[in-house]
Amino acid sequence: MFIDTHVHIFSHKIAAKAVEHLAEHYQIPVRYKGTREEYHTLARQAGVKTALFFTVATKPDQVRAANDWAITQSGNELIGLGTLHPDYEPIDDEIARLKEAGVRGVKFHPDFQQFFLDEERALAIYERLAKDFFIIFHMGDDNRPGKTHHATPERLANVLDIFPHLTVIAAHMGGYCMWDRAAANLVGENVYFDTSSCFGFLPDEDFRTLIREHGAHRVLMASDYPYSSPGEEIEGLKKLGLNDEELEAITGLNAAQLLSKMGL
Repeated sequence: MFIDTHVHIFSHKIAAKAVEHLAEHYQIPVRYKGTREEYHTLARQAGVKTALFFTVATKPDQVRAANDWAITQSGNELIGLGTLHPDYEPIDDEIARLKEAGVRGVKFHPDFQQFFLDEERALAIYERLAKDFFIIFHMGDDNRPGKTHHATPERLANVLDIFPHLTVIAAHMGGYCMWDRAAANLVGENVYFDTSSCFGFLPDEDFRTLIREHGAHRVLMASDYPYSSPGEEIEGLKKLGLNDEELEAITGLNAAQLLSKMGL
């Protein structure tokens, strides 16, 4: 049973533009189209039973439409997560609407949404979400000059200190290109890491060490489609030198337990 916990899919209207933006922002080739139909095919080929997908409202006025789309696209193996923006004013109403629609997770991308992960206006949202939702944070970024890092392991550690019972998934093994800082600030804490966008950037030995130091029971398989496919992510994990129990936990069991806890 495989569960993919990090999937970006877009409507046909914006998919090409969104994929182009992702490639430009991270200067990493995006190999797939970012559509529901393509992901469905890749998931079936890989034996993925369930996948969490999301889009992110980079502006406040995108929140409601983005959530409408996520809700309508949920079905079969796909579970849509919500998006919120710190500057979206009727936020309590939107949280209630998401809950009523059966949404139990929210994705934040502080870099794209232009807020620091631990700033006050964001903390107020996490407090509202803590009881009924889990949160996925994009974490980390590369170190090209001129970049402002909104989502660092240190900032997430601050959030976890304030909300120790918040259910959080820290994408990219706690911080893309900040894995030493994730190890120093997040390893062993009450937070899941997902494996997205680590292969090819984090050496396999370091990847395996980070998984084991944090605990395989706190790690979730994540393809980061359209950058990669679930099949490629699963094969990469199989080659890391993990034991069968660790692989079973990471590729499905941990996520199944999380989703069950959230009523999904």
